[in-house]
Amino acid sequence: MRDAGRTGPVAPRRRRPFFAPPVFLFFALSLVACAGGGANDAPVTPQPPATPRNGVLTVRAFEWGFAPDAIVLRRGEQVRIVLMNEGALLHNLKLEELSADGIESRSSGPLSAEEGELFVGAAEGEAGTLTFVPQRAGTFVFYCAIRSHRQQGMEGVLTVE
Repeated sequence: MRDAGRTGPVAPRRRRPFFAPPVFLFFALSLVACAGGGANDAPVTPQPPATPRNGVLTVRAFEWGFAPDAIVLRRGEQVRIVLMNEGALLHNLKLEELSADGIESRSSGPLSAEEGELFVGAAEGEAGTLTFVPQRAGTFVFYCAIRSHRQQGMEGVLTVE
């Protein structure tokens, strides 16, 4: 095609080199440098383990964790754990390998404990209770036993002194 007023063929336009990858790399590195920890960032301080008050301890369940996620109990002293589900999904709390007496579980929702199992379930926005007397000192893991909830961070540590 010819331009008006020009004679002869139109020369093809030269393309400029494409520099997006280096520019993108520069901005990506800038963002990483800005997001790094600085002197003004507050350090994350772990919370001390929770202990029962008057024999009762409330544990909040949410997507994807427990609060508190560290608990200390005394061997031979009865405790009632109230599992408050503040999440939008069904959650539970399960303890394995802990020797306990006087186990009583009252779950809300479709899940319930088997005889002698340290387990309590709670439907969304509801609570369940687990009462027991720990008989052995040690450190034990509690977790949510639903699908991949444990892998997503729903676990904690219970220590019996």
